Amino acid sequence: MALFKKKKVAPPYEPTKLRPLWPGAWQFTLRSTPRHHDGLLTQIESTGGAHVYFSEPLAYLRGQGVSLFRVEARDLSFLDTLYSWWAATERAEAAGFNVELYVNNTDFIADLKGHAPSEIRRLIEQNAPRVPDNPADAMMQQETTARV
Repeated sequence: MALFKKKKVAPPYEPTKLRPLWPGAWQFTLRSTPRHHDGLLTQIESTGGAHVYFSEPLAYLRGQGVSLFRVEARDLSFLDTLYSWWAATERAEAAGFNVELYVNNTDFIADLKGHAPSEIRRLIEQNAPRVPDNPADAMMQQETTARV
């Protein structure tokens, strides 16, 4: 009977990029609501000066569902586009949402609600680490700081 046959299970999701690729680029993490994952991803990569090397549409951090974006940026021109899209989307919806900026994946720096794009740009320039000359070293640095 075909009714009781085992079904094939889909393989686990394997990200295509696990580390940054652009030496000298700023490295930071953005977190927001899972509902807007695709829209945020599009805005981050809209200018070509930044790209997401890892994203998670739905992650649970301290019991809260969030979408994660690990970003590397050669320039921060995408911030104006992201900010405009976020403000328009938030105005159009009944429930507001926010986009939060982190460095080293866990150190909160700011959010879009309380800051202008120029302030966010300045905070990234001052606080975000840079991708090393050998991007493979970026993963080794993150692993050693995570163990400390």
